[in-house]
Amino acid sequence: MIDLHYDLLSILYYCYKKDDFSYIETIRKYYQTNGIRGVVANLYFMNEDEMKEELGDLFEPIDVVEMFRIATGLFRKYFSNLDVVYSIEGCDYINDLSQLEELYQLGLRNILLVWNNKNKYGSGNRSSNGLSEEGRDFLRKVIELGISVDLSHMNPNTFSDAVSLLKEEKENGRDTRVVVSHSNCYDLYSHPRNLTDEQLLSLKELNPVIGLVSYGPFVSSSENLKELKESYVKHILHVKDLLGIDSVGVSTDDMKFGTVLFGAADDIQLFNYSSVYDEVKVLLSKVLSKEDINKVLYENSYNQLFRKEV
Repeated sequence: MIDLHYDLLSILYYCYKKDDFSYIETIRKYYQTNGIRGVVANLYFMNEDEMKEELGDLFEPIDVVEMFRIATGLFRKYFSNLDVVYSIEGCDYINDLSQLEELYQLGLRNILLVWNNKNKYGSGNRSSNGLSEEGRDFLRKVIELGISVDLSHMNPNTFSDAVSLLKEEKENGRDTRVVVSHSNCYDLYSHPRNLTDEQLLSLKELNPVIGLVSYGPFVSSSENLKELKESYVKHILHVKDLLGIDSVGVSTDDMKFGTVLFGAADDIQLFNYSSVYDEVKVLLSKVLSKEDINKVLYENSYNQLFRKEV
């Protein structure tokens, strides 16, 4: 299995700040036993007030390059046997295109332009603005470098603007790699972080991979775990019906670290990270062939993001 969205770089950095890697050792054991072969390891950024609120005494002025350098170095130390794509979520603190190139040289291969709020490049789902001119230039550079564009978290206007730009770049011969790493289907559950059928269908010519996420609040309003898992399978099958099996992937966005490291409320995760691969595989075996299960859990994501060094 490839997990298309897990905040592992942030977890590594926060454990570094705490000088306590016990939770990292727990995650290492998970990867040794649970069938996850690859991960899009993410370093996330919110606006400054939100970062201060979450990090408390750990907060310091944000140097995205230094944080990325430290986190990826720790990844290589603790997870050297795991296939990885390094990702940044929320590009608020990437100052300019030269800094983007610096991050690329350090290994950045996937970006989410925004988190939930507005930044200088575009807007998340708590704002109505679209892609800015600076955002257009930024995405063109992202595409030029061969970094994949992750459309999760964008509001409808920024999403539409980004998709139009991606299509233009593809028509001009650029190799556009498009993922939606951790969103579900709005037409099945109307959470603002999910995508409508119209949005999903607008991606078809870009050959995206959609990471259906097993994070309870994006799946259903139910708090019954059995019902949530049934709903999760419906999200997977819905994208299969809309875009085809080759566009389906999975992600966890497992937020347990927030509880362990910061004492945050424990939201519903459909699967225990120590056994997520086996649990998802069993669920899918009831509705998909072995070949299609392999595509959903591994092959599609590998072909989109891991197929070659860029």
